[in-house]
Amino acid sequence: MGIEINKVFNARIYIDGFDFIAKAEEVDLPKVQFKFVDAKGLGLYSEFQLPSGLEKMEAKIKFNSLYPEFIGLASDPFTVRYVIVRGSNQHWTQQGVSQELPIRAEMRGIFKEFEQGNLKIAEAPTPEATLSVMYYKLQVDYQDVLEIDVINNIYRVNGVDILQNYRINIGG
Repeated sequence: MGIEINKVFNARIYIDGFDFIAKAEEVDLPKVQFKFVDAKGLGLYSEFQLPSGLEKMEAKIKFNSLYPEFIGLASDPFTVRYVIVRGSNQHWTQQGVSQELPIRAEMRGIFKEFEQGNLKIAEAPTPEATLSVMYYKLQVDYQDVLEIDVINNIYRVNGVDILQNYRINIGG
């Protein structure tokens, strides 16, 4: 088997059902960062770290101009927004594209800030917004790769519920 390279060719974003085709320029998916605590004790030669949860997640969306429908969505910090990013992942071999598989990122959260961009002669403003993410799910080829539901203590990796026993132990 030869070398295979994956390349996300393009993507499309939807916010609360509004299609922002050709309006969004870039999406930064949430960074999944683990929290760690130090573990130490008498008789141990060294300290080490154990995972203790996740840091807060954020996503960023950059647009290629001012769009009133987006500004309306981003201006309400009391409403959870539903964001879907759909992409096409090309698999390349030395013979060319061997297959194209769908990528789908689903996020729910609240826009915590947005910049409306700069107004310059002959240049479009590039507004940018930051979404505080409460729920994140990543699918590749319709397979669940990662699912994080902060409010419901759900953390699944490749469909495996990592926090199942934790939820049982704390009573729900």
